Amino acid sequence: MTAAPKSTPPLTPERIRELCLDFESEQVERTRAFDKADKIGQAICAFANDLPGTRRPGYLLLGVENDGTISGRRISDEKWASLGGLKTDGNLLPPPAISMTKGSFPEGDVVAVQVFPSEYPPIRYDGDVWIRVGPRRAIATDEDIHVLEERRAAGGERFEEKPCTSAEAGDLDIDLFRTSYLPLAVDALVIERDDRSPLDQMKALRFFSRESNRPTNLGMILFGKHPEFFVPPAYVQYVKFAGSGNAAPVENQHAFRGPLVRVISELDGFIKAGVSRKTLVRVSALREREAVRYPSWSLRELLLNAIVHRDYSFGNAPIKFYEYDDRIEIANPGGLFGRANPGNFPFVSDYRNPLLAEAMKVLGFVNRFNRGIATVRDELAQNGNPPAVFDVNKRTEFRVTVRAAAESGAINPESGAINPESGTINGGIKPKSGGIKPKSGGINPESGGINPESGGINPHHPEELDSAIFNLIGQQSGIKRDGIFLIVKTSLRSVERSLARLRDAGKIEYRGSKRTGGWFVRT
Repeated sequence: MTAAPKSTPPLTPERIRELCLDFESEQVERTRAFDKADKIGQAICAFANDLPGTRRPGYLLLGVENDGTISGRRISDEKWASLGGLKTDGNLLPPPAISMTKGSFPEGDVVAVQVFPSEYPPIRYDGDVWIRVGPRRAIATDEDIHVLEERRAAGGERFEEKPCTSAEAGDLDIDLFRTSYLPLAVDALVIERDDRSPLDQMKALRFFSRESNRPTNLGMILFGKHPEFFVPPAYVQYVKFAGSGNAAPVENQHAFRGPLVRVISELDGFIKAGVSRKTLVRVSALREREAVRYPSWSLRELLLNAIVHRDYSFGNAPIKFYEYDDRIEIANPGGLFGRANPGNFPFVSDYRNPLLAEAMKVLGFVNRFNRGIATVRDELAQNGNPPAVFDVNKRTEFRVTVRAAAESGAINPESGAINPESGTINGGIKPKSGGIKPKSGGINPESGGINPESGGINPHHPEELDSAIFNLIGQQSGIKRDGIFLIVKTSLRSVERSLARLRDAGKIEYRGSKRTGGWFVRT
């Protein structure tokens, strides 16, 4: 975490005027425009990297001419809101600490952006490292980047940057790094001209330790063949209870283990098909509409939040993803971190694992930082779910509870009738009505074919099963047999037969070892 020096004066209107006229300081940059996103992002990046090592904040003044006079422009509410998005759009990685203050003067508006030096440089904007060279900014050279990396190492390493003790290069899935991450993190032309080994490339991206010649904890979590062997809590435990408490019988459970790059893809497919199930709600005697118990995007976002903010440095407990009859609970070890506290959550966020957050953005799992909770709130409201309840008062755990939507129950599995007490339709479609199998939401042995509402597949139609599994492998390269089984909701034996048919037909192939490999579409 980067904290403001105690001597930093507050950004009062008087202080903003002083900065406008301070031509001797190299910590101030002025621009008359409010809407030059790239220019603003590059300036923030340069101040955060603090190559000269001043350890003082830098100031970017918007709406100010080069001579220090206020340009006379007024900033609209829409433009002010878009400037706030600079902190959350994910182009600045790892996210630096910045604050924005708007000063309204008779001559016009001024936006003062205060940027604190990062303790974890180099910071990148849209993939490039920007630095201050006297009064101007420039793209850093290799030597500049090396200086920043040395400074970060001297300042103390986070858990994610520390070497993973007892792990070796052979414990990493190098192919997974080269195929899934590197092309997204580095420009194709740069990769083409890069003659370094994959391990050297991983060192440059902080997944492998130069000093110890071992994977870092971050590299092991993302690309380890068996990350839970070395970072025991690095997995997600799903449990489905047949009731409203932990004492109820367990209907289903699965541990999502393996490299995080694959685990998130498996979770995404599982949530869509296995948890956020579509059901039919009867609107009238002649009309029904689709509803879901839980919006899939919201559950995915809350799980990603747990993964990114989990404290991986202690304990053996996994991230808990528990489904009950009436709610879902997601809990990750590690309470609020840094500047975030129960009084300012969710308006203030801080990163326990900034490099992991950066990797999630590069991989496309996260689109914007700090906006997830607000978007979850809006999506739950639109779907008819009560607001999510966040338990942020524990120092060692963060928990969120999401209640099922009021109208997502559909038809009672026993009677096929509307629940008279709730006024809504309850349960799943009656087994003999040609629809969803009760409890599992999966296969109806009498309906013949794929259930469009549940994603379940009829094992008596092998062509449909093969097609569905082939498409699933195409969407989630490297998925394992058990992951396919959880999503398609047919028997394990049917999945194995389908995989064998597709393999024999030359459509798919298994890559990797028996324990760590997965299925891929043949190219």
